[in-house]
Amino acid sequence: MIISRRSYSFLDLSVKMSPEQFLSSSIWRTRMKTYFKLMDVDQNGILTLSDFEEIANRLIQLQNDSSRSEEIREMCRSVFQYFIAGGEPVDSNTQITEEDLIAKVVKIVSLSESPDKALAVARHKNELFFDIIDTDHSGQISREEYRKYLALYTGVEQPDHADQAFDSIDSDKSGSISREEFVEAHRRYWYEIGDEKDNSPLPYGQLVDS
Repeated sequence: MIISRRSYSFLDLSVKMSPEQFLSSSIWRTRMKTYFKLMDVDQNGILTLSDFEEIANRLIQLQNDSSRSEEIREMCRSVFQYFIAGGEPVDSNTQITEEDLIAKVVKIVSLSESPDKALAVARHKNELFFDIIDTDHSGQISREEYRKYLALYTGVEQPDHADQAFDSIDSDKSGSISREEFVEAHRRYWYEIGDEKDNSPLPYGQLVDS
């Protein structure tokens, strides 16, 4: 099956933020802590390659066939290496703490280090995730599809949190999530600071307590 892909600008920022601006934002730091908690599958307080391999296995469960299994596994490994570990070599012994994650990601999102590979990985991840979640290949993600995806991704069924996440991404309130909305929500989550009154979007579900 060939899935058509349009070209979306994952990084379209008119104002470049400094690392200090990101780090001083309690909302942004809480987003990073939320992501850390989600990806720490074994809940041991560190992120390892095995955590991301388990997430890949969960995502593969959403597929009707195995044709993209290796692509999903490679994508999760690339996210761990080029985004979470800051582009450094990784192996089964690589360990990333919560503070490590924040320190490495802030350099990427503030563009204080060469972001090309990380951005390419982020673009591919968001495009691939959309195709994974869109199980009926309609070009739109339904509320039920997002509930099923988030339950597998997080390892727990929380329909209310999934609906909150869905509504935060469905910016035009059409009742479904387009590819553009999905990519934009992830861009904003990582690359925009936000403010105390605006916690959205919430693609990974409800934010952890800061």
